[in-house]
Amino acid sequence: MIPHDCPHTTYATWSVFFGSPLRDLLHRLPDAQETERLREAMADLARHAPVEGTDTLAVVSPGSTQPGITSGAGGVRAMIELVSEIESLANERALPVVEFGNVRDEPAWAPLHRILRERGYVPVVTGADAVLDVPATGLDAYFDGFRSHRRKVLRKERARFLARQPDITLLGPQGLTPDLVDLQLDRYRRYGHEADARAVRDRFERAAAVPGLRVLRADGEDGPLGFVAFYEDLAHRRIVPRLGAFSTEDRGSYFNLAYYELIAHAARGGGFRIHYGESTYGAKTTRGCRLTRLVSYFRAADPLLHGVLTAAGAIRSDLEEREIATAEGTFAAS
Repeated sequence: MIPHDCPHTTYATWSVFFGSPLRDLLHRLPDAQETERLREAMADLARHAPVEGTDTLAVVSPGSTQPGITSGAGGVRAMIELVSEIESLANERALPVVEFGNVRDEPAWAPLHRILRERGYVPVVTGADAVLDVPATGLDAYFDGFRSHRRKVLRKERARFLARQPDITLLGPQGLTPDLVDLQLDRYRRYGHEADARAVRDRFERAAAVPGLRVLRADGEDGPLGFVAFYEDLAHRRIVPRLGAFSTEDRGSYFNLAYYELIAHAARGGGFRIHYGESTYGAKTTRGCRLTRLVSYFRAADPLLHGVLTAAGAIRSDLEEREIATAEGTFAAS
């Protein structure tokens, strides 16, 4: 249940359609006139969707989660029953909106896409998961997958970082040491997230409590250069980064830890699929990631609100598709 005044707004209905994700997308449009036109259109739609009327019952799968009920005999019947029960629960609790978040644009998820569309849900592209399939043959094989010029750039980036002779270690949850708190907090603040040291320490503790957490970190003479905390899903051959921060004094620390060192680790394990998540598509596609669209579905009980979500969802989806297409075009040209 996500009330309209919930402090965590990632999946809150009003925020998805009219909040900071939309404002950021509009801000990045190159055409000022189009930006203003769309801003006015969304503001007009928002007037017909008061935030206090958007309490939501949300069913959200993390962007990198594998489908569960879509496989095996009776999978489609089970999905239909579950969706029906979820809708009944929303009605019982007088929640005006039902949401299914992060439905992946992959064949295994096709039945759920179809069921939700047939039941009248509004599909909204809310982002994409950047996925990298790591070759088991090693980091050199990864570099060899790029064109000559790009390959030289990546290898030079790697060489510059190694020339600093960082101390690179792979640890378990104990790798989330207190000296990483300020590094993580600085990254949150640089990206506009409200946080303090206590909140970061709390997140470290919660992440460490989940089985499978590993911490890949690099330290220099003056302290940590960066780290990536990730989960290893051995059953599905996946690596899912969940935390990470990097020195602003050495831009190469990000790419070397989040990509080259993590890729080398995945290769040593026989090859994994790394899920890099949403945002910064350009940086991810130019390092070999493919983008898998994530679609959220919404259905409002009130026809007027449902119509507003339909119109606003079309605009949000179009803006997201432009971002994805731009990133994919950057990779093709690199």
